[in-house]
Amino acid sequence: MVAASVVVAACGGGGGARGDANHSASAPPSTVGVDPAPPPSTPTTVVPSTPEATPPAPTPATAPATQARPQIGAGSASPPRPSRLEVTEVVGGLDTVWALAWDPGGRLWYTERGGRLTRLGEAPRTVAGVAEGGEGGLMGLEIDGRGRIFVMYTGAADNRVVRLEPDGSQTVLADGIAKASIHNGGRLRFGPAGTLYAATGDAAQPALAPDPASRNGKVLRIDPDRGEPSVFSRGHRNIQGLCLAPDGRLMATEHGPDRGDEINVLSPGFDGGWPAITGNGVRNYTPTIAPAGCAFYDSELIPEWRGSLLFVTLKGRDLRRLSFGPDGSVTGEEVLFDGRFGRLRDVAVGPDGAVYLATSNRDGRGSPAAGDDRILRVAPAP
Repeated sequence: MVAASVVVAACGGGGGARGDANHSASAPPSTVGVDPAPPPSTPTTVVPSTPEATPPAPTPATAPATQARPQIGAGSASPPRPSRLEVTEVVGGLDTVWALAWDPGGRLWYTERGGRLTRLGEAPRTVAGVAEGGEGGLMGLEIDGRGRIFVMYTGAADNRVVRLEPDGSQTVLADGIAKASIHNGGRLRFGPAGTLYAATGDAAQPALAPDPASRNGKVLRIDPDRGEPSVFSRGHRNIQGLCLAPDGRLMATEHGPDRGDEINVLSPGFDGGWPAITGNGVRNYTPTIAPAGCAFYDSELIPEWRGSLLFVTLKGRDLRRLSFGPDGSVTGEEVLFDGRFGRLRDVAVGPDGAVYLATSNRDGRGSPAAGDDRILRVAPAP
């Protein structure tokens, strides 16, 4: 880990560019067995975390009244005293980090959209068949309790979900998902029963989202052993984040067009309404902030964040924290690191309780700084 830290204020507004596009600017992966050279150290940032800094906005009138708000977590009348947070750089010199995941041994893995899969501290390995282009490439990553690795990527003909085997081969679990230069979806997440969920975009063909015969614009439910994908929810434009609430419910972040970005609670048979409806989530954003990866925080390391939904944004260029009331409604929002690290693609909570962020400044829509792209660690300052 590179000892680079920053101490900053934790709240702020949003801004920046949205969407995805390919931009390859980093050096090629190092030779097998040789670790990439670490980037130069940068100053540390320490921030006071301010709970529930912004009241929730009302749900737009376009939201259907039939979508109930299930319980997610209980609010706290007396939140813990805010922590002073330190941000340190874990690794830099990457190119469009897309997903973060931990193996059963507590080791961090990550994907880069050009086709590289890396376990931190080791040389990157190339995932065969990845065809990067526009927003497509190597995207989602999940690792199960047996250490098996699952990825979603854009190939020559389609988007697909595969299991990477120890011998280097791939077992295809879901394919035939239309690809495009935009709206490929790509996020993977395991459910509490071991089911693998995969988010697919509408591939810039909105009519595919409600079409029961298409795998696009859906969240697919996949058996990690046999595949056999089925539709869990439909009517999605371009989901970029999937995460599990403490009560086991699946939540998603989704890009609207120029309005109506959504945070949704998904359930079997859920219909997001796209393209007829946008902005019908439990939390919505107009103008767009392009929400991406998400995670629930359930650790004592940052006590005032426990039970909160964390998600990062591409256009907003920030980390956001939503808190919930007993009925599942959003009761507050905190905006952190506004513009400080540029576009952010994924957020994950490590086994140590720290929060890890992946930047996406080399995706063709950002302005790369020295050392980008990076993985950052957020934890209380010593």
